Amino acid sequence: MKNRLLCITLFIAILLLEPVYAQNVNSDSLTINEAVKLTLNNQPVITQALEQINVINAKVKGQKSSYYPTVEGDLSYTNIGPLITLAFPGMGTFDFNTANNYDMHVSAEQVLYDFGRRDASMDLIKSYKLSAEEKVNLIKSDLAYQTIQTFYTILFIEKSIDVKNEQIRTLNEHLDIAKKKAESGSSTDFDVLTTEVRVASAQNELIDLQNALAKGKIYLSSLIGNENSTQINLSGNFNITIPGIEESSLVSKAFSLRSEIKLARENENSAKLSINVAGLGDKPTLSLGLAYGLKNGYFPNLDVLRGNWAAGVSANIPIFNGNKTDAKKEEAEAELKSSTQEILIQERKIRLEVQTAVTDLKTSMDKLKTTEVQVKQATEAVSRAVVQYRDGVITNLDLIDAETALAEAKLLYLQVTYKNVVNKYALDKVVGETAW
Repeated sequence: MKNRLLCITLFIAILLLEPVYAQNVNSDSLTINEAVKLTLNNQPVITQALEQINVINAKVKGQKSSYYPTVEGDLSYTNIGPLITLAFPGMGTFDFNTANNYDMHVSAEQVLYDFGRRDASMDLIKSYKLSAEEKVNLIKSDLAYQTIQTFYTILFIEKSIDVKNEQIRTLNEHLDIAKKKAESGSSTDFDVLTTEVRVASAQNELIDLQNALAKGKIYLSSLIGNENSTQINLSGNFNITIPGIEESSLVSKAFSLRSEIKLARENENSAKLSINVAGLGDKPTLSLGLAYGLKNGYFPNLDVLRGNWAAGVSANIPIFNGNKTDAKKEEAEAELKSSTQEILIQERKIRLEVQTAVTDLKTSMDKLKTTEVQVKQATEAVSRAVVQYRDGVITNLDLIDAETALAEAKLLYLQVTYKNVVNKYALDKVVGETAW
């Protein structure tokens, strides 16, 4: 029964992991650090998030252009008629315009003052960039710890398979003994049938473990970008160092390191900047315009191109825009209130996660001590049972019971050791420690 629960636990651990797609890499032997590195290098979801930063960088570049003048060149030709002429007796006629009109000029316009609208827009875009960077960190953290959990789950299953194989080998030895005794008439077929049932049960549990191992390797292959999951060979163990656990300091640390709360705070800052940008929507803009070019149509030689220029200052003063500015301010203020609440939500969520992770880790550390004792006791029980079996005090089935109890104790110790490692990394994750 305990073994079946163990297998169910393994299946749940595998199925709870979300599918992620990756590029192809070759990997024959992996440490935990190498696995995490491969995941972060081969996940398109990270590349996608980085491209969003490039999009914002382009927006920053576009916003910088508003600080520079706009320069345009215009060329035009116009044919007009009828021409306006005036005839003077004895002097001929004079044209007041020409049929062929040419105009070539270059114009430049520079915003002189806009009440800080450009600066406010630039600050807002830069705030969006910071948010995008935190999103990248958040994605990396999730993927890194998914890799860690999958890595140690595979190690746990492999070691469980070793224990199960050893149990099956021992059961088969007992089965051979039971068959020989039945053939010699020194025992009944009951021992044979009972042992065969136990062998079959252990083999079924082994099949479940092998299935869970295959699923774990498939998922890890997807994370690290390896098409062939059968080539994955992991190098690692469950030996970790756990420092002192102080809940209050860990909560404070999480508040300063977690990307979720950093992102919430940056969203709040963006909302404040949006209010500022919206409030400047109805402010006037003062601009300077310059133009120089060549044009015909000037007296007295209408067909000769002559240089000409123009300079002026203009002011754009919004008078009424259908309450658009007020609407944008209301929208930004609502976003600010929402962002402020999001910070409170994240703080409460993080505090709960840290408290839960601390409790889980302390529990697994306590269980580790008790299961160590349990393995020692089960080992001692098997040693005594072997002696008693040789002396004829107990039956073959009694010895099998003792050996089965030892195998279950080893599996339980392995499970608690695995959970201890997973809980340690889970605490690192909720605190905000980076795994790369």
